[in-house]
Amino acid sequence: MTTTHPVEHLRLILRQVPGAIWATDTELRVTYVHGHPPMLQEGASTRLVGTTVYDFVQTHDPTEPVIAHHLAALVGGRQSFEYSRRARSFDVLIEPLRDDHGVIVGCVGAAIDVSDRREAAAELAKVQSETTEKLQRTVSLLEATLDSTADGLLVVDLEGRVSAYNNRFLKLWKIQPPPGPLSTDRELLSEVFHQLVDPQGFLDRVRVLYAAVAEEAFDELHFKDGRIFERYSMPQKIGDEVVGRVWSFRDVTEREALLRRATFIAGASRLLASLDVEKGLRAVVNLAVPDLGEMCAIDLIQEGIPRRIAVAGGDGDNEPSPELHPSVLAGHQTTYTHGHRSQIGIPLISRDTVIGAITLVAPAGRTFNDSDRELLDELGQRVALSIDNAWLYDGARRALSSRDEFLSIAAHEIRGPLTSLHMAVQGLLRGSLSQNATEKALEIIERADRRLGQFVDELLDLGRIRTGQLHFNLEEVDLGTVLRDAVSRVSGELTQSGSEVNVKTEGNLVGQWDRFRLEQVLINLVTNAIKYGEGKPIEISAIESGHRVRITVVDHGIGIDSAMLTTIFDPFQRAVTARHYGGLGLGLHIAKTIVEGMGGNITVESHLGAGATFTVELPMSEKK
Repeated sequence: MTTTHPVEHLRLILRQVPGAIWATDTELRVTYVHGHPPMLQEGASTRLVGTTVYDFVQTHDPTEPVIAHHLAALVGGRQSFEYSRRARSFDVLIEPLRDDHGVIVGCVGAAIDVSDRREAAAELAKVQSETTEKLQRTVSLLEATLDSTADGLLVVDLEGRVSAYNNRFLKLWKIQPPPGPLSTDRELLSEVFHQLVDPQGFLDRVRVLYAAVAEEAFDELHFKDGRIFERYSMPQKIGDEVVGRVWSFRDVTEREALLRRATFIAGASRLLASLDVEKGLRAVVNLAVPDLGEMCAIDLIQEGIPRRIAVAGGDGDNEPSPELHPSVLAGHQTTYTHGHRSQIGIPLISRDTVIGAITLVAPAGRTFNDSDRELLDELGQRVALSIDNAWLYDGARRALSSRDEFLSIAAHEIRGPLTSLHMAVQGLLRGSLSQNATEKALEIIERADRRLGQFVDELLDLGRIRTGQLHFNLEEVDLGTVLRDAVSRVSGELTQSGSEVNVKTEGNLVGQWDRFRLEQVLINLVTNAIKYGEGKPIEISAIESGHRVRITVVDHGIGIDSAMLTTIFDPFQRAVTARHYGGLGLGLHIAKTIVEGMGGNITVESHLGAGATFTVELPMSEKK
């Protein structure tokens, strides 16, 4: 039998230590070391023997913890400290090493790996902290929930003792807050059961539920003062054991009124979904009578004047239609009396503008309360939104129609000149045209070029107008010269139309204007007269009048319908169809913008079949 040497025993024992032990001399040179990973790498024990502690920590700094504690041990002090190496934590103990005579001859040290223990302790502390915090949050949440819920809550144990309640419970049952905690539900029942319509039935039901400890129940309680409570009761359990009962009470007195209101608003919204505004409004007034009032009327403001769209209720001819109060048209909800009857007016407001009103007459002997006013205010908002949506839809439909018309006209306006250009260029390219035909082809090209240029300029000017970037370069201008130049510029159109132009000027016509823009106005007006003048004479005059100049362009053509006179200067507006006369409908709009930008104004007088007279008035000097 082989006997293991005691030194080998010691070595085996030391291998079980989760760390390292070592010894040094007084120069801190390592004389013995035995380590257990991860304190030391495999084979490090033999490599460290003969090296110094300074080599191990790679510094001679006496304040470094390992060096400092070894030096302290050399003077007789027993040292212990915490140390980290290779992402592990160690408890380190260093003591002086003495010879047989008690003389210190070095140090002996041990380092125990405590990383796992510390991590476990930290994790345990973390779990305990989190658990404590969760418990605190849970208790706080339960307390806050109990105290903030809209329901009145009461908890009693199986002996009828009150375990918990909230302030809402006391308020609902009109119980004065006691100086101390509530004791038993018997005392509570004696205080509250007389408030109920059926107190005995209430008590009987409570006794049944106390007897059936596991049963849940839901019912309604009706009070003598008209209030209605929903009561819900369920057992309180800890695990599977029933330890008490929870009572929940909710005041639902206004439920029926709110349900009626919601039903009415839903029905009105459904009726208002129609894009036929008047049809929807007639349906709404019929829905409002008799639920909201005895009579109901809706007015819409059209061209500044209220027009009654729908009315319902009353006795027909024997009952006057509800009166529309002036303050309602000013945007204020108003309750007033008319003929001993209470009435209310609700303005219909869309985008900060009053577009109409709802007027409601209360039944005899009744007045409108806050709940009625709130309901009618919501109805007014929905009616106004419905009207606005219908108008927006109609506007969008008209806009799409205008867009399609504009694109059609624009294509026609471009195709005509391009066709003329194409034919003229083809003739020139063949080289077979006579001198006269060549000149005519060049005139066609010039006219088509001018027409396309005018088309592009009008679109660009419209963009500048809408973005506020139409600028003026004011200078001293002779209006007579500009007028003659403008007429000369359209001589080709005049010749083609057969119209003769008579130009008349009087007085000093020199003023501060934008020459280019002024000529543009005159060209637009003369071109307009040529287009609609039916080849008849055109009279143009420019006359000084005080500090202003008046320009008139008169044609004797088809004239303008009186219904169009208020919109003739709007963009894309024409007095006739574009199919017969062409154009984008921008010339007069641009002319009006330019004239007003230079401080003047432009007007038109016309009748169908009697021609039109456009008058421009401009100040003689720059507008201040």
